[in-house]
Amino acid sequence: MMKTFLFLKFSTIIQFFEISPFISIPLFFLILPSILIYFIFLVINIIGLLKLSDKSKLSINQSVSIIVAIRNGEKSLLRLIQSLADQDYKGKLEFILVDDQSTDNTKDIIQKIQARDSRFKYVSSNEVDYKLLKFKKRALHAGIKKSQNEILLFTDVDCTLSPSWVKSMVSYFDSKVDYVIGFSRAKYTHGLANLFQRIDFLILMFSSAATCQLKYPLASSGQNQAFRKKLFKQVGGYNKIAHLLMGDDSIFLQLCVKQGVKVKFALNKDSFVYCRPEKKWKSLLLQRIRWAGDGKIMWRYNFGFFLIMCSTVIVNLLVLVLPFLYVGLILLGLISLKFILEMLVALIGAKKFNEKISFLEFIFWFTINVPYVVIMCISSFFVQFISWQGRHQKC
Repeated sequence: MMKTFLFLKFSTIIQFFEISPFISIPLFFLILPSILIYFIFLVINIIGLLKLSDKSKLSINQSVSIIVAIRNGEKSLLRLIQSLADQDYKGKLEFILVDDQSTDNTKDIIQKIQARDSRFKYVSSNEVDYKLLKFKKRALHAGIKKSQNEILLFTDVDCTLSPSWVKSMVSYFDSKVDYVIGFSRAKYTHGLANLFQRIDFLILMFSSAATCQLKYPLASSGQNQAFRKKLFKQVGGYNKIAHLLMGDDSIFLQLCVKQGVKVKFALNKDSFVYCRPEKKWKSLLLQRIRWAGDGKIMWRYNFGFFLIMCSTVIVNLLVLVLPFLYVGLILLGLISLKFILEMLVALIGAKKFNEKISFLEFIFWFTINVPYVVIMCISSFFVQFISWQGRHQKC
């Protein structure tokens, strides 16, 4: 009886692909594996989140260089400088603030604090001789080149840091760890775009932590990450990704993973940072399109991760397209399973990281996320036309 039922269900699926004017049988063998990959990935995320445990040792004091690439950051710079100056870390510290060809008062602000506090150092991205390096990575390379310490810690000028941020992030380094992924999230201030940003970024971070826990780190954020200088030299710095607009976090992470390094995710709440809240849909979408440019070329660095991203797009595309082609148990089952598994990732992650995601907020994110993922995929092919601080990517 069960075999007969399964055969009939499989026949129904096959018949769906045969009768639909826009979908043929060959697509069946693309779509079915994509669905399986995506749902397996969600289950893996749930398992990884359930296994999360914090084993950091806050007594560790190592010499640390904090590097921040800054382009026209005068509005946030004084707040960042104060946050860095207030760090309660007992080890040796230097704050390398790299002026990335700013046209505002960034240079003057950094040089003034440098004159008062020797821990702060002004560096210009123009000091790098390697002409192939472009964009933010050129500035970061300039900062790394000037750094005196082995542990390199990174954030952005518009991020908010706790006084124990350095101490907490560095505590995850031991003799075997070379890379630490930090947790970053957005505050919910107001507006639907900001609400979507907050939940979406949280879920991305939950997934990053879960996969790292299972020793398959996939993503990091330049807003909060750290690695050893020897690792940077070992992978050839940013040479292999010099032409990319982004790439200094997740793609660089993949270059490091290929070297077999041990990566940890920082789970101590003092290591968490707040990034800039995006108040308008336009600014949020432009930011995410730049990020999506990394995903388009991820196959060069981690083919498994690339398959996961492709599967994510295909599943969300199916949810959009199926109502116009076929309405029935297939559509209902797909949406229901997607909803349940994604909700579990969101709720378990929120509990593990002491964040709040209400049921209504999740429904809002779930509804918007379906067309959002598809739009980001399409937009990634046009990232070279998207400017950031007056710059365009060429890839």
